[in-house]
Amino acid sequence: MLKQLVCPPTAIRLACGQRRAGRSPTLPVVLTLLATWLLASCSPEAQDAAGGPRYPDWSGQWQRIGSLNWPPEGYAVAGPAPLTPEYKAIYDRNQALRAEGILAGDPPATCLPPGMPRMMKMSFPMEIIITPAITYIYADWESQIRRVYTDGRDWPEYILPEFNGYSIGNWRDDDGDGTYDTLAIETRGIKGPRSIDSTGVVLHENDGTVVFEEIFRRDADTLENRITTIDDAFTGPWTINQQYSHVTEDIVWVEYVCAEGNRHIQLGDEWYFLNDELGILEPTRAGQPALIPAPAAAAAPATP
Repeated sequence: MLKQLVCPPTAIRLACGQRRAGRSPTLPVVLTLLATWLLASCSPEAQDAAGGPRYPDWSGQWQRIGSLNWPPEGYAVAGPAPLTPEYKAIYDRNQALRAEGILAGDPPATCLPPGMPRMMKMSFPMEIIITPAITYIYADWESQIRRVYTDGRDWPEYILPEFNGYSIGNWRDDDGDGTYDTLAIETRGIKGPRSIDSTGVVLHENDGTVVFEEIFRRDADTLENRITTIDDAFTGPWTINQQYSHVTEDIVWVEYVCAEGNRHIQLGDEWYFLNDELGILEPTRAGQPALIPAPAAAAAPATP
């Protein structure tokens, strides 16, 4: 209905003309039409059509800059994760298990999605598709997609938890040049289990994570995402500045399907590595026996 009333003065003029001619609608109807038009004029579609701020061109491919550690500069430079004592103990336990070849604290090792905020590390490139009502962020890693709603909606009473959560955003024209510069996003309703990266830093099991982002173009070739993660595993908000480089020519999109290429197998609490050539599950830690399929039963001799 609102899209149909983006340019409604004609409807209002017709209504007023009918009233002057002695026919309905009444004045309240005219006022209702006018109020509806005023609301519709605030929609993204109306702003764009009326010469409001333009949406930026973020087309092309965006590739991660920096480390796959959550801090792009790496933990050696940024320092350790700001973990609470409880989750520091979980991290230490994960490190001990990893030293034994057990991939503890890294849910994507079993082909679970990385979820938010880890998705935005972009192990593989991403594409951003902007429309007035929704901005889509598409990642080659497991063909993940985020929908960032920019249509002015409020938070729903119930959010169905998803690994990428539920995101509401708004556009800002920070420099007043008539083109939106920054997409500010808040994401809630993120389900687990999740880790912040592959180093064993896990997020709280209560799945109460809230993620704030500000995505903007640093320069012609660089997109920056200022990501702030609030989670009960951390002592306070944790902010990083993740950058992505722009590719516009000879773009190659690489499909990654975890179930197709993953060689890590978890059986109970034990981890193994699948060796296709030998047909065995190789050990991943010292003292762990290899699992070798039992040989096929010898065929019974033919009866003369």
